[in-house]
Amino acid sequence: MSERKFVILCVDDEPVSLLVRSRVLEKAGHEVITASSGSDALKTLRSTPVDLVLTDLLMPTMTGIELTRNIKKEHPSLPVVMFSGVNELPQEEFHADLFLSKLEGPQILCEKIAEVLHRSEYARNHP
Repeated sequence: MSERKFVILCVDDEPVSLLVRSRVLEKAGHEVITASSGSDALKTLRSTPVDLVLTDLLMPTMTGIELTRNIKKEHPSLPVVMFSGVNELPQEEFHADLFLSKLEGPQILCEKIAEVLHRSEYARNHP
């Protein structure tokens, strides 16, 4: 019996970054859905079940912080990981379940996402 694949919604306004991050997560064994804006991500969440959202912090129109707030209003238990090239935690970061710096690299990204996913799955199965 194979382990279930987690579905991750990856959000970034930069196409190359979105593609690279998607490939890294797929290589780590996840199913990845992408969105190039916060509004696209919210539309996707209304029609597609996901296990985690990975969003860039700095995006035009709707920032990762704004996206996270909107997600948590509609899906309070859905884990959201914010990802940014900014090294300092944003003051409003507390809405996200985890903040990661892009400088930490793909291995740390995959490890931290796996931790959040497994904590979330455990919480869903052990209320």
